[in-house]
Amino acid sequence: AMRSAARGGRAVAEAAARSWSRSPTGWSFPATQALRGAPPTCGVPSGSIAQKPWSRSSFRHESSWSSSSSQTAGTSSMPSTVVQRAQMGLSPAAAANKTAGAAAVAAGIAASSPAAPFALGQTGSLRSLLDQLRVYHDLSKFKLSAFVVSTAAAGYALGSGEQIDYVQMGCVTGGTFLCSASANAFNQIFEKSNDGRMARTMRRPLPTGRCSCGHALLFAITCGVSGVAFLKETCNKTTAELGAFNIALYAMVYTPMKQAHWINTWVGAIVGAIPPLMGWAAATGQVEPNALVLASALYCWQMPHFMALCFMAKDDYVRGGYRMMSHPVFDATGRRVAGVALRNALAMLPIGVVAVACGLATVPFAYEAGLLALPMALSSAVFYRRPSINNARRVFYGSLAYLPLFQLLAVYHRLPRLDTVNTVDTDETQTQSLFKQLTSFEIPSDPYKWTAWSARGW
Repeated sequence: AMRSAARGGRAVAEAAARSWSRSPTGWSFPATQALRGAPPTCGVPSGSIAQKPWSRSSFRHESSWSSSSSQTAGTSSMPSTVVQRAQMGLSPAAAANKTAGAAAVAAGIAASSPAAPFALGQTGSLRSLLDQLRVYHDLSKFKLSAFVVSTAAAGYALGSGEQIDYVQMGCVTGGTFLCSASANAFNQIFEKSNDGRMARTMRRPLPTGRCSCGHALLFAITCGVSGVAFLKETCNKTTAELGAFNIALYAMVYTPMKQAHWINTWVGAIVGAIPPLMGWAAATGQVEPNALVLASALYCWQMPHFMALCFMAKDDYVRGGYRMMSHPVFDATGRRVAGVALRNALAMLPIGVVAVACGLATVPFAYEAGLLALPMALSSAVFYRRPSINNARRVFYGSLAYLPLFQLLAVYHRLPRLDTVNTVDTDETQTQSLFKQLTSFEIPSDPYKWTAWSARGW
C-alpha cells in the first residue's frame, strides 16, 4: 500500500510538471528538467525578499543582486540549493524532491503520504491512527522539543539538593515538552505558506495538507494550556509563568520577526535559554542569578549552531521569505555570519570557570568545559577565515555534540544546593516578581576575592 501510494504521488508530481511545460504562462521546459532542476522563476513569488529584501533605499546592492539572481535562476539557484541540502545531510528527502516547484512537490507529497485519502482506505484504522500520531509528532517538532526538555532537566538537576526528585523532574520535563510543542505548532501555523516554499520544511503537515490549520491550532492551544497548568500544579507558579512567557515570545515575537529583521536570531536564542531557568525554578521555587550560568551557556551555544545552519540553507531561507543575516543583501561573503558564530563560541570558553565561581560545580568542571568548547571555537575560527558549506557543516555538527556533553558534565560535577525549596509555592515566592528574584543577592564582604562569591551560590 505504501509503495502504491508513493507511485501515485510521483505520478501526480510528474503530471503537474507536464502541465507546466504545456502552459502558455511561461513554464516552457521539459518535464524531466522540472524533476531535476527548477522552474525558470526560481520558485520565488513576486514581492518576496528575494526581490525586495528591504523597502528602504539604503541597501544599494539589492537591485544588482536581484538582477544577477534572475539571470541565473533557471539553471543555478535551485540546483545549487539541492547540492547544499545534500551536503548538509539534514534531510535526504529534500534532495529527493529535486525542488521541482513547491506546488508540484507538495501535491506529490500529499498524494504519497500515508495520510492521503486513497491510502487511508487501504491501510485501515490502525494505520490511520499511526498517521495521526505522526502528524502530532511533526507539529510538535519532537526532536527539537526533546532537546529542549534535556536543558530543563539539566537546570532542575543543578538546582536540586543532595537528592534529586526524579518524579518532579519528570513533571517539569513533561510540562516543558508540552509548552515547546505548543510553540512549535503555533510557529508552523503562522509560517504555512513560507514552509511550502522551502525544501527543508515543505514536507511538514500543513504545507502537504496532512493537517488543517484548525486542527493544528487546536493542538497548539491544548498543548499550551495543559503544559502551563501542569507546571503550575506539579511545580510552582514561577515555572508556569516562564513556560507561558516562552510560548508567547516564540510564537508572537520570534516567528513574525523572522520575516522582518535578522535580529530574530538573538530573540530565538533568548527563547532557547529559558527552559534551563524553568528547571531551576521547579527545583528551588525561584529564579536566582546563578541559574543564569546554564542559561548563558544555552544562549551562546545557539549562535554558532544556528549561524552555521542559516549559512548552509541561505538560498532556502531566501525562497521562504525570511530575512536572516545570511541573506546575500546583508552578508554577501558569509564573514558576518561567521563572525557572530566565532564571538559566541569564544564566549563559551570561560563558562566553566564562571560555573565554579558561582558554586554550581566542582573545580574539574572548569577545565573540562573549557576543553569541550575549544573545538567549537577553532571550527568557528576556520569558518570565519574561509566561509564555506563544509566549514559551516563542521560547526553545526560540532555544536550538536557539545551541548549534551556539557550538560552531562555539569550534572556530574554539580554541587548540591543547601537552600532548595523543592516543590510547593510559599506566600513569599507567589508574590515575588521574577525581576526581584533575579536581583535579590548580597555582595560578599570581600568582592575582589572570587571564591567569596561562592558563599551562597553566587
